[in-house]
Amino acid sequence: MPLVKKSTVVFKKVEPAQLCSFVTTHKKVILLDVRTKAEFEGTAEEKFGRLKNAINIPIQELEQRMAELSKYKNTEIVVYCSHSHRSPRASYMLNQYGFKKVTNMQGGMSVWKEQVKEKQCNQKLYIEQK
Repeated sequence: MPLVKKSTVVFKKVEPAQLCSFVTTHKKVILLDVRTKAEFEGTAEEKFGRLKNAINIPIQELEQRMAELSKYKNTEIVVYCSHSHRSPRASYMLNQYGFKKVTNMQGGMSVWKEQVKEKQCNQKLYIEQK
């Protein structure tokens, strides 16, 4: 991916610990997991869990599968991955395809697992993988 001008990066950011309140205040939020299928399903070596009702489209497939998300162009979308390396790129791609309400979850599921594991919302939003 070529370098981009900072002014073209327009997605918002949310910390994992703030995601529960974000989801509560944005009733129709879409959760987009851009990890591989193995990471999403918990069959990869590292297991961070996943968020309930998330849509899994690996970053490697996102551009080709963008049409699947087109009905959500005006819906809040929270993008996440394992460590927040892939999700900013996916958030930027969504912006470039006309999605206006994109939020990147900072730190990804690795930070979620550490910050949110004891919070009450964890049971409502999180699926643990063993």
